[in-house]
Amino acid sequence: MQGNPPGEGIGLLSEEEVAKRDAPVAPSAPAPPVPAAVAPAPVPHHEAPSLLSLKPADDLSRNVTAGTVTNLSAVLSSAHPQPGDVQVSVEIAYTSTYPGEGAEWPVSWLPPGKRSFVELVARREKAVVSVGPGLSVPFTFEVTAPVGVRYGDRVEIRLLAQWPDASRPAKLTLACVARQAVLAIKTSRGYEREVADTLLARAEEKPDVVFALLVPAALRGYVFAEGMSFEGVREMLKGIRKARGLVAGETTLKEVEPLLVPKITVEGFVEGAIVELIAGPFKGEKARVRRIDQGKEEITVELIEAVVPIPVTVRGDHVRMLEKGGGKSGG
Repeated sequence: MQGNPPGEGIGLLSEEEVAKRDAPVAPSAPAPPVPAAVAPAPVPHHEAPSLLSLKPADDLSRNVTAGTVTNLSAVLSSAHPQPGDVQVSVEIAYTSTYPGEGAEWPVSWLPPGKRSFVELVARREKAVVSVGPGLSVPFTFEVTAPVGVRYGDRVEIRLLAQWPDASRPAKLTLACVARQAVLAIKTSRGYEREVADTLLARAEEKPDVVFALLVPAALRGYVFAEGMSFEGVREMLKGIRKARGLVAGETTLKEVEPLLVPKITVEGFVEGAIVELIAGPFKGEKARVRRIDQGKEEITVELIEAVVPIPVTVRGDHVRMLEKGGGKSGG
């Protein structure tokens, strides 16, 4: 067999090499983590101040009755040191308590520099207005509450003013809200209840027109109706016997309030007064007041022409004062 070439050996390790092989291997240090990519911080966007303001000239919101016309106004002012053109946007929005049935409110406006109102046919209009430093520009809107408006229906006029540089805008919302009205109905004297009963029967078929009726005993010839519009109540009055029509103008609650408080029927009577009986079996007889009961609203009288003076107690509204005596009022 041929021998191995010098220097190659036959695969045996020397003692030094064996020691190196069996020596423990030290654990290698972990590789440092690769830092994740960090997104750059967003640069804050500083919105330029507007220096514009929109304020109401009087009311922000106004309650109106159907068929009436009212004005709402706003004032645009600038604190900018330089004059400039401002973009003004007007948006009209309608809201109804009966979705899909609300009537549109006609709205017109008086643009700056104009002498007459212009109807806002579209629901959104835009205009350019020149505003100087420290000056104010008025905006006036004419709002008509439609005849067919429902209680609680409203129209909003949304204003927005902004400089062309897209700085922060100024905003303002004006509104009109439909409310009920107190209307006076003229009737023939003595037929107030008959007119009210007939109108009540018709109101039950159209509950959105008339809400309530008042027949005051202290005021003859009138019936008061709480309703949404003159036209609606006037239409319901057609053909009602002894109804003579509506009184022009709205009646305020302050005017009707005294009629809602029952009047003490014995007020003003005193003991010893001479009265006339205007109701009951002794109607037309004269009597003298002997006692007054404020709590029961009754008066005890003695008939003057009676042979035997028998006391008779009647309701306070069944007597009419003729002569006041010198006595005292009852308690």
